[in-house]
Amino acid sequence: MQLKSTLKTIAYAGLIALLLAPLWRMKRVPVAKTAGHSALAIPPSTVAPVASPVDLAAALGEGLVYPATPVLRPLPVSRSSDHHEWTRGDGRDPGVIHLISHNEAEFRRLIEENDRISRRQLVYRKDVIAAGIQRSRLTGEPVRHIVLPGFDGQEFAVDVLRADLSPSGQAGSLTGKLAGQDSSIVTLAFQFGREAFTILSRETGIYLQAHPRESGEIILTGFDPATYTPQRGGEPIFTQE
Repeated sequence: MQLKSTLKTIAYAGLIALLLAPLWRMKRVPVAKTAGHSALAIPPSTVAPVASPVDLAAALGEGLVYPATPVLRPLPVSRSSDHHEWTRGDGRDPGVIHLISHNEAEFRRLIEENDRISRRQLVYRKDVIAAGIQRSRLTGEPVRHIVLPGFDGQEFAVDVLRADLSPSGQAGSLTGKLAGQDSSIVTLAFQFGREAFTILSRETGIYLQAHPRESGEIILTGFDPATYTPQRGGEPIFTQE
């Protein structure tokens, strides 16, 4: 019962974070304009003796540079399908985190999250849920199936069991299960092109959570439900909107 309750908490944490995103938006730290999204401007010797992720973030924070306008699709694509593009790089590496974060506060949060997750990868969505909802309204057929990404080219067919949509269809939530896995749980919330979702399957050991980076971009994480604890109030989300 305790694990089941934990799974439900995890499943809805991402959705709450998406819907309450404006509460966590933070003012960007003004920096001097640079030619591009530079690498960490800090000598390696400064990082070497640092042990904890919190201290590492503090050390790197002095050398972080962010452009005035967020960089869209900051990482190169390693593989693609009809639905998604998966990016290169270890999403738990500080250098990669610098590229996918919007500011120092988000950088620190992702560094601190490293201890609670097994993997992280930036994935680009070729077709967001909001667009699919609009097409379904034109045909008069409800959305019954969607495809969500896993890591490195993996995709999951999802059967949609319930849809709660805004009158415009540009925001809402979907609840369902992985195709052929009745005991699994899939929850997704979206607002225009921004999406957050959770996939939980004890049967196959799949535990994934995704948060929006920018429209059509998600930061996908894998975790162990026995040790993972969502941050209080959900995960902060930073976008250019």
